[in-house]
Amino acid sequence: MSRSKTADYNYGFDIGSRFRFLFKILSNLDIGDKIFSEAKEHTLVLRDYYPQRLERLKGLACYLGTEPLKLQALSIHLAKTIKGGCTATFSAPPATRDGEVYLSWNTDIVGAARITCYLPFYIADIPGCNKYVSFGIPCVISFGLLNEFGLSSIPTAVGMKDGGGEGLMDYELNNVCMENCRDVPQVVEVYKNTKLYSLPALGAGMLLNLNCIWGDAAGRGVAIEHSSNHIHYQYAEDGILAITNHHQFLDRTLTGSPTPYELPAISGSYCRLGRAWNLLRKNRGNIDFEVVKRIMSDHYLEVEHIKDYLYEEPIDDGTICVHYWNILSYLRERRFKRAMEAYLMGKTIASLIIQPKRFIIWRCRGNPCNVPYKPIYFEDILHGHSTRNVSFSIAMNTKLARSFWRLPGIKRFMNKIFRPILKKWSILFFTALEKLVPVETKTYK
Repeated sequence: MSRSKTADYNYGFDIGSRFRFLFKILSNLDIGDKIFSEAKEHTLVLRDYYPQRLERLKGLACYLGTEPLKLQALSIHLAKTIKGGCTATFSAPPATRDGEVYLSWNTDIVGAARITCYLPFYIADIPGCNKYVSFGIPCVISFGLLNEFGLSSIPTAVGMKDGGGEGLMDYELNNVCMENCRDVPQVVEVYKNTKLYSLPALGAGMLLNLNCIWGDAAGRGVAIEHSSNHIHYQYAEDGILAITNHHQFLDRTLTGSPTPYELPAISGSYCRLGRAWNLLRKNRGNIDFEVVKRIMSDHYLEVEHIKDYLYEEPIDDGTICVHYWNILSYLRERRFKRAMEAYLMGKTIASLIIQPKRFIIWRCRGNPCNVPYKPIYFEDILHGHSTRNVSFSIAMNTKLARSFWRLPGIKRFMNKIFRPILKKWSILFFTALEKLVPVETKTYK
């Protein structure tokens, strides 16, 4: 085993010892045979394009007493089943008045998955690689947010039909860029020289098919959209960018990214994207931290962005800061199926604002309209001036955490919410309920 392989193997082993309680929880998830088959095929891709990940999985598997294939299957399972919508923006000079660079990200997923807010931020400190702040499940499925050179990234999930083939998944490519790149031009080169995989599905998992904004400390920004066979790089020439959950730059007839004609539930993404662009353009030249916070807390619904499409009214997730706006109304009208669909579309459960020049990540655990952002300062940690082992979330193995997981039914409940079949059965149940319970008719003037 070469020195580099040894370093990656040891890193995976160390991650197992540091986060063993988290992996103990995840070991209860039920993963189907189809996922294992996909994991086996993808392992061959990793050997060619990202062998470092394989070595880390081997080290982690050794500590946990399992097989690397099971950990790869776990990553694909989570990538497919954790679904949600997001809104992300980028602002840099000349759009900012304070000379700062801001990347902002609202995460919208089903309220029951709010516990994912408490997954840890951790420092990926791999020998021979850039040090970076990551979020998620270490070694298995995680997304790098900010590295030691100020390179930052924020994603939004996107569905499409143009998928398949072989290549790296988006969260894997994110890790490659964080580990090896210093700025946006280097990221673009990695994308151009790497085979990319996309899942052919309109409702892709939250970390499987991604639109991404990359920004660096010099103020360069790029939004990258891709499918398995098409890719587009949109540079922030005027200092602003916005992305949501569909393709806006790529030809959607080529990628199969859905329109409200094909998928009425995507209407909210079109509204959020249009509203974000309007706010960025309106405030261009005057954007600062307070303006970014106001944009991410915005509640105004702009339906003009879907006036040329057929869509269902009201739109449940069309505001940048998403709440369960219409569920109570649906329940009063006994529209139980629609209430369940609106619930599954999710609400804003977390928000981030990244300042790559100052190495600060502002974190909000909830709707940014009523939950304050709290800063986390990473400069000393990323640049080696601090040796403390920092935890940036509620510790996973505290007495409080252990007592929570001992509550009756908690493990069974967490197992079920990650199963894709839950959504199907829930909709079937509420559809049947809607048929059985009479609905009051209303007259609209």
